[in-house]
Amino acid sequence: MSKSVSLRDVPGKFLDQRKWRALRKFTSQELIALTYINAPYLDEDNSGNFFWDRLRSGEDAIRCYHTGRSLLQQCRQFLNAGRLVASGVDRSSGARRTISASEWVNLWPMFATNTATGPDQVFDDIKVFQAERRNTSQETLSSECVAWLKEQRTAGPGEKKTTLYEYARRRFGNSLTHAIFDAAYLAAFARRRGRPKKSSI
Repeated sequence: MSKSVSLRDVPGKFLDQRKWRALRKFTSQELIALTYINAPYLDEDNSGNFFWDRLRSGEDAIRCYHTGRSLLQQCRQFLNAGRLVASGVDRSSGARRTISASEWVNLWPMFATNTATGPDQVFDDIKVFQAERRNTSQETLSSECVAWLKEQRTAGPGEKKTTLYEYARRRFGNSLTHAIFDAAYLAAFARRRGRPKKSSI
């Protein structure tokens, strides 16, 4: 079991790091970036007022909105699947308890306020940890790492191998050894060292 973190730290710890960095580039303040993850529906025909801290183009607003929405969907997917486990203070009882995976069908993580809200439930002071990957074979872990590295390859300019390994460890946990990562890296990029080449796809 990984160490628990506040919900507001989840994007930088457990979610897609490339998308989180892209979202952070739209603002100098992390708190504002967190609000963009939970931004309300964007009217693409009237997107000029999306950024409340600075003036930007409508294209930037659309890109920022969809990046934030993607991170929100990924977080809910991980919580629904049990890959991330959360606890919070239930407002109906005042007690902290684990929020079951099935409850996240009707709950929305609100990153900036560190809460989770739904039609009939509200939780405060959300804490999240990454569930243990039980009975995960090296072959499965390797194939998942290869698929993830290929996603990074097609997403844009490549990171250094050492940086990718750090992000991969955050995503897959301590069971991802150097040996497994090296094999996955070779399969994904067909090279052993250095910065991966940009995909032509």
